[in-house]
Formats: sequence, structure tokens, C-alpha cells
Amino acid sequence: MTKSKSLGDHAQALLEAHVAFEVDQWQGKPAAGRLRDEIDALWQWAERTPLSQLADVDTVRGAAERLALDMDLPDQLAGVIGAIADTLVRLDVNKQTRVQDVVDESLFEEGVTLFVELEDLRARLIKRLLDSPVYTALASDVLYQGIKDYIFADTGAIKSIPGVSSLIKGSTSAVSKRLPGLEAQVEKRVRAYIENNTAKTLARSEQLLLESLDEARIRAIAADIWAAIHDKPLSIDDVVDEDELQALIDYGFRVWKELRQTEYVGELVDQAVIAYFDHYGDRPISELLGQVGIDAPLLHQEAETIAPVVIDGLAETGLLEELIRRRLRPFYASKAFDKALAAGNG
Repeated sequence: MTKSKSLGDHAQALLEAHVAFEVDQWQGKPAAGRLRDEIDALWQWAERTPLSQLADVDTVRGAAERLALDMDLPDQLAGVIGAIADTLVRLDVNKQTRVQDVVDESLFEEGVTLFVELEDLRARLIKRLLDSPVYTALASDVLYQGIKDYIFADTGAIKSIPGVSSLIKGSTSAVSKRLPGLEAQVEKRVRAYIENNTAKTLARSEQLLLESLDEARIRAIAADIWAAIHDKPLSIDDVVDEDELQALIDYGFRVWKELRQTEYVGELVDQAVIAYFDHYGDRPISELLGQVGIDAPLLHQEAETIAPVVIDGLAETGLLEELIRRRLRPFYASKAFDKALAAGNG
């Protein structure tokens, strides 16, 4: 470590005066005026400076990759998030706040209208859903269980077949004992029928859904949903307990850690930055800040509200003076200062 050069009497006196002046300028009324001047100067610079002049796309891509993909995420983070999430879920305000208190009915209606208008998208989503192997398997199993229960239930179809009902004494659960292999044969035939006809059934279901979900039906369903939920509390603490919530967060955390190691996510991050620069690289920084709601009046407001509290805290703990002194002292210990002092005295 380089040893700091000791200051002469003149340099030390000037340093102390400079430090005291700067500390005073960052507190009280001088600080408010200084902050306003700094913000105005910053905003004027932002209005005339495009994003591409501040940083090039490769620099931002590198920063995005480091923050999104390379920055180490400690395992304890999931626990911290889980604890905070559980506290929020258990708040009494969730039980006291109803759905209609946070979602206005008119906003809900706008969402319904949007859903009605996006007819082509709705059709594509229905087709994707019904074409899904998961949905097909689920639908097949539901159909099979329904048919099987109908046939073999105590009040089902098999009991009405002439000659069969007389073979059944008591519950029809005895069918398999009295007629060995019957249930297996029924299952085999029913499953074969369903497998052969599922595609046709789903195609008819798709057409039925498309025809049924007209504007009137959608609005009627939406009205029923709103009537059922609008006065319900937002609380979900009776649905998920603390351990379950933490387990879900742990899993989501592991999924994200896994995803961020893939080339896919890296490519998305890269292309997002490139696309942003392509669209907005030549726009002034002030305009880009405005797109996320930041303007000069907002900066003034926050500076006048938050900055004085932070600066007062820095001053009270001694850090403000320490920061200023550490920033200024190298100049007073430099040859540049000695040269300037000599020139002034000459």
C-alpha cells in the first residue's frame, strides 16, 4: 500500500476549509439548492445524449449477462424470499381486502371485452389445448372411468341387461367373481373404442367450444365468475401453509438457477439487449427514462424527500465527511496542487 504524503501547513489548512465547505454544502438549505441544480444539469444532459453515446450494445450485453446469468445466487436467498412471502400471505389485510377492492369491476369488464375481441387467439389456444397429449390422455381417462362406473355401478347399465341382473345377488361389485373376465373384457373394449374415437371426439369438442364461446356466452360466464369472486377476501393462507409455500419457492429458485445456465436464456438476454438498442439506441436518455415513468419533476420530488434524510444519516455517522475528505485529500497531496500553489504565490 502506498504511504500517503504528509501535507504542508498551507495544504492542510486549505483541505480542512474545503472539506468543511463541502460538508456544509450537502446539508440544510444549501443541499436542497445544490441537488436541484445537479438534477437540472443531469436532465439537460440526458435530453441531448442518446443511449448509444452513453454505452455501446456490447458493454450492456456483457453487464446483462453478468447480472442475469453469471452473478452467484446464494442458496439462502430462497429462504429469505420464502420468509417474506409467508409474512405477506399471512397478513390480516388479505382477509380484510376483497377482490373488488383491488380489481375494479370496470377493469374486469375491459378484460372480458378484450377476450371477446381476440377471437383468433382464443381459437388457437383452444386448438392447442385440445391437441395436447396431456389433455388427450386426461380426457380419455375421464371418459373411460365414467363409462366404467356407469356399467358396473349398482344402478348402472349392466344391471339392466336381461339375464345378467339375475346373476347378481346383492352388490354388483360381485360381477367379477360371478362372471370372471367380464370387467377385463369391458375395459379392453371400452379403452379401444375411446382410443379409436378420441380424435373425433376432441375435434367435435373443439368445434363445440368455438361455437359455444360466443360473446353472449363469454359475458354470461364472466358475470357468473365476477359474482362468485368479487366479494371474496384475497387471503390464501387457508390454501397454502408455510412449508408448502417455501417448497414452491425453493423449486422455482432451482428452476431459475438451472435455466440461467442454459444457452437458451443467454441467447434471449443477448437478443433482448440488441433489440432494445436497435429500437431505442438513438433516442435521448431522457425519453427512455420517460418510458418507465421517470422525469425531472419526479427526480426533484424524490431528491427533496429522500436525499436529505440519507445525507443527514451520512453526516451523523461521520461517513459524509470521510467520503469528502478521501475524495479531496489526494489533490492537496499532489504535485498538481504544489504547482498551482506556487503559481498563485508567484
